[in-house]
Amino acid sequence: MALKWTKKPVDLWSATAGPLLVAIQPKGDGRWNWQIFKADAMNPMATGVANSLGAAKTVVEQFVNRSGLV
Repeated sequence: MALKWTKKPVDLWSATAGPLLVAIQPKGDGRWNWQIFKADAMNPMATGVANSLGAAKTVVEQFVNRSGLV
């Protein structure tokens, strides 16, 4: 399942897939933080750092597809 990404101000990228909410944002050193939240949880179920926006999107989409929640 491909995620439909939405760009918000200040390079914040987000997407939803079933009960999962995904957020990607720049760190300031050229890398990108990504987080995956389930439903309305306060803490993410998965996080990571990627070298590029494309790499972050790829990792997130792979996690979402393998999670079994979508």
